[in-house]
Amino acid sequence: MKRILIATTLLLSPLALAASAQAQGTIRGAERGVEDGNRAAGPVGGVVGGAVGAATGTVGGVLGVDPDRREERIERREERTVRERRDR
Repeated sequence: MKRILIATTLLLSPLALAASAQAQGTIRGAERGVEDGNRAAGPVGGVVGGAVGAATGTVGGVLGVDPDRREERIERREERTVRERRDR
């Protein structure tokens, strides 16, 4: 009985981790979608942007995509390369 319980726990634990990543992506995506939608098209845009942002955030959370904006990722990458060149 213990072996079955341990095996089941080990098999289901990755699903729990994926669900938590998915939930974080959903919330952050919805917040960003509402902000962008409100800015672009008012209240209706906020509703649509929230739904689209939640879906995008969910997929990004499951796939492990960095939720930061592209410019921020590029700046971090440039800082890393400058630091690596200095260290040589």
